[in-house]
Amino acid sequence: MKLLENGEAHNKDRQATLESSSHAKDVKRQEAMYEEVLKNLRKSEKFEGALEGELIFKGSTVTIRLEPNGDPIESVKSLALKYLLSLEKYESTALDKLVEDCFSMYNDDWRDEEDPVLTKEEFISNLTLYHIEFLSSDSVDFFHSENDMFGGHSLIPQSFDGESFTYVQMYG
Repeated sequence: MKLLENGEAHNKDRQATLESSSHAKDVKRQEAMYEEVLKNLRKSEKFEGALEGELIFKGSTVTIRLEPNGDPIESVKSLALKYLLSLEKYESTALDKLVEDCFSMYNDDWRDEEDPVLTKEEFISNLTLYHIEFLSSDSVDFFHSENDMFGGHSLIPQSFDGESFTYVQMYG
């Protein structure tokens, strides 16, 4: 019986090692993909000194723009890579900020009377990330379309410290 338990423990350890190895490969692959996106940025035709590109996130094209605004472009690229490598996490915190600042505002002020009151999940399902701007080595804007909940305005959670979304701007 002891031999079987040791064998089962060995198999569990081996499975955990394989899963860890697979995860490490996925992380390396993702890192290489985003480094390639940043390497292939092109000069913006509209914004002097800015670089632009695109990536696929959750099945949709997301455009990105890096505008150094006096910071070294490599610092802005480092911030972009940090965000891209943890895009799921940052998108989740951006959505949390949109819920905090805009969810009640939609149901209480913007919603047409004939439209149903939305749950938080329904509200979030109407938001789509479509553009990210890296505006310096510590400033990031996530642009979301909002399925006409706010008259076609973009909802933009903003980070001014390179980490936390602390402000939401409505634009358009």
